[in-house]
Amino acid sequence: MRRTFAAATRLRFATIIALSALVSGVTAARADFRVKYPDAEPGELELENIGSYGQDSRSGFNSEQSHTLEFEYGVNNFWLPELEFEFDRDPGPGNKTNFSQITLENVFQLTERGEYWIDAGFFAEFGKSMTGGTPNETTLGPIFRKEIAGTINTVNLFLEKDIGNHSGGHPNFVYAWETRLALGTVIEPGIQVYGEPGPVGRFLPISQQDHRIGPQLFGNWHDIGPGTLHFNAGVLFGLTPGSPRRTLRWQAEYELHF
Repeated sequence: MRRTFAAATRLRFATIIALSALVSGVTAARADFRVKYPDAEPGELELENIGSYGQDSRSGFNSEQSHTLEFEYGVNNFWLPELEFEFDRDPGPGNKTNFSQITLENVFQLTERGEYWIDAGFFAEFGKSMTGGTPNETTLGPIFRKEIAGTINTVNLFLEKDIGNHSGGHPNFVYAWETRLALGTVIEPGIQVYGEPGPVGRFLPISQQDHRIGPQLFGNWHDIGPGTLHFNAGVLFGLTPGSPRRTLRWQAEYELHF
């Protein structure tokens, strides 16, 4: 009974946050390629670097880049806040890498791992733009994970909205999917999928949508100094004309417990 009450309280809290964000604003571009997990580990401090580099023979789609430095700390077994510094380069010739955004992210763990048939969490983010003429952003939505037949499957279903000056448009739907083989080895293979169909209820023509898929490798190195290094990296292939042909991506986390 106590577990059920706690889960319901968490769900109500996350719903309030979601509704508040939905009425506050309205399409943002994803700054990094990363699958969020529905976990909040109390006393866990992580330093994280995430990056990507798009490659394409078409000059207008070439050299897209994102670089993120992130600090996160598990306050308790429900709330994981994260502070993020984002640097981006738009695709195309002559563009520069800019310090684009400072972001506060929050992961709310709604269920204990393995407690129900599916693990659930909620993600809420606010991004403060650091470049002129661009809006601030909010991103929110559910996180689900299911372990089945020796695989770990995680999906993010998010809405992105511009807010403040220079905002406009409709909420934008983005998704991320990850399937990883749980082999129990130092290196494990998997696959990731990312997509941006466009505004909710007004999806772009398929030729203009951004969908990418590709193989990834996941690893964990323990006892590196006082902490553990988690990493994953691979290549994503564009599925539509609106995506770069290839995107190299990587994510490295150094984890400490207090």
